[in-house]
This record gives sequence, C-alpha cells and structure tokens, in this order.
Amino acid sequence: AIGYYALAASLRPESGLAFHQQSVVAFEQGDSFRSTYYLYRSINVDEPHPNAIPNLELQFKKITTGWQKGDLVPKNSPQDPVASRNALISWFIRFHSLSYNGEQFAGYDELEREVLGRTITEIKARTLDGILSKMTLINFCAQATAGNQFESKPDQHKFMHSYFFFLRLNVKFFTAILEVYYTDLEKHIQEHTKISNLVDKLTDLARHVLPALRLYSTWLLSNAHIVAARVGDASFQAAMDHFWHIYAKTLSVMAFSFSFRELDEIPYQLEEDVDTFGLRPLNSDRSRKVWLDDATGQSKAKFNDETIKRLDTNQEMLGRVRELLFDALLLAVDKVRTNICDI
Repeated sequence: AIGYYALAASLRPESGLAFHQQSVVAFEQGDSFRSTYYLYRSINVDEPHPNAIPNLELQFKKITTGWQKGDLVPKNSPQDPVASRNALISWFIRFHSLSYNGEQFAGYDELEREVLGRTITEIKARTLDGILSKMTLINFCAQATAGNQFESKPDQHKFMHSYFFFLRLNVKFFTAILEVYYTDLEKHIQEHTKISNLVDKLTDLARHVLPALRLYSTWLLSNAHIVAARVGDASFQAAMDHFWHIYAKTLSVMAFSFSFRELDEIPYQLEEDVDTFGLRPLNSDRSRKVWLDDATGQSKAKFNDETIKRLDTNQEMLGRVRELLFDALLLAVDKVRTNICDI
C-alpha cells in the first residue's frame, strides 16, 4: 500500500488523496512525524483532501495526550545512535501541535529554543538525512495552512496568531541552518586556502544541508516581502533582522568560495524539486524556474526519468549552490522595489 500511494502521489501531485492515505498508514504505524507531514501535504495542494484538516487537528490532540502521558518521546537508551534524533522529532512535533492552536503558552520561547538547539546539534552530527527536508516542508505547510484558515475565518484570531508563530519558526529555522553552514564553510576555507577545485569546497555538512537550504531559498522567493516587512513584536523584528544579516553573510562567503560562472545549471528536477511539485506554499512566479524550463515554459525532466543521464552527486550539489546564489541575485534585484535590507 505504501508504494502504491507514493506512486499515486507522484502521478497526481496536485491531489491530496494519496498524501492523505499515506498519513493514515503512518498514523497506524504510530509515526506522528510522518503522519503530520503527509497531512500537511494533503492540505497544501490544488485539490486538498476534505478530511485532512480535521484529521490534522485530531492528530495534534493525540500528540498532546501522548506528551502528557510521557509516551511521545521515545525511551531509547542514551547509547542508541538515533536516540537524540528521535527526541528532536518528538520535540518538533510537540511544538507544532501547540503552535497550531494559536495561543501563547507558557514556555513557548524555551520550547522554540529547545527545538532549534536540538536541530543544530543533529545537523552537526549529520543524522537528519531526508528528515531535515521533511521538517522544512512541515514548517512551510504549517505557515500556509494557518494563513489560509485565517483568510477564510478572519474572525478567529487564533489562526492569525498561529500564522505568525510558524512564520517566526521558519525565519529562525532558516537562520539556524544558515549559521551552521556558514561556520562550517568559513572554517573549511581557512583550513584549505589553496583549494581550487569546486568539488573540494563541498564539505560533508554542506552535502547534508544543501537540499534543505535550497528548499528554504525557494520559500524565501515567495515570502521575502513578508520577512522584509518587519512585522510582529520587537523580538520577532529582531529575529528577521538577524536572518537577513546571516543570509547576506552566508551567501557572500558562498559567492567568494564558488564562482557562479563556473557553476552549471542542473537541466532536470532534483529529488527535492520532484517531491515539492504542486506544493502551493512554494509556488510563485519567482519559484517556477525550479520546475519549468525558462526558454520553453515546459516542465523540466525529472532526475529519475529514463531519458535522463544523471550527473554525479557532486555536480548536483554544486547545482544547488548555484541555485542559492541565483536566488540571492533575484532578491538583490528586487531590493529596488522592496525594503529588503542590504544583502
């Protein structure tokens, strides 16, 4: 059944049906993280599943109950290599379940710091292959879902509050990943001053975070006007200012390390592109270049198409670097028409 629903989702990514069924399977397997992920995917498409939002709310209630009973965080041995990763996932889902309610709760800042701190730790340990991208997509979808619900029910202010909770989380999550990568790249440059081969500038940590960074870069193309608007209270505005500072610093070091002119564009959709095709929170005029050929306006081939001779992993990673730099260029051009701070 799992393979069938995955195939159905790939064939009709605009439909929430297959994603919803995948969430049911994950729920039956006791996997709250994957169930939440697929529920959000089934909501944020052109044809959302009608039961997805009620089931998401039911899921969050069960997560709250599980947390109160002490069942949500796995009781792994400290020596278990995945114990800390599993704990992070539990904290992450708990934070989402509380933020969805749109009510400021005691310990909000502490829980947010816990999630971000644990995420940084796991990124440095490189234990989040595949999971980090799913976490970012959950964040995108959570923000979009709250925003859409507030538009349809403007009298229910909890959705507005929920939207800003998740917008703040996205800003801080993106900042955290950028900071880890910046520190890693800066150290690598200082320790290897004579490297000229671009591939040799790709660290193990870079390979771990570049897919998620590229997803966040695509998200930023659709949300830069909001992130630049400095909405919210003083602490949120400070978080946005800090984000732009870290974004500019990181992209500057990347531009210094990787010559844009030497980076080749990937002529097909990578895994994260195929996986996010039809996902409404990432769909904008700026981001359509991810899936469509600029010259023809037609869909790009997929990485797993039989007709595609796939590039090696290093070339694909360098292609991701190129896209991050190109997105930064687009934002810099847009600065003429927006109040985006210096990048």
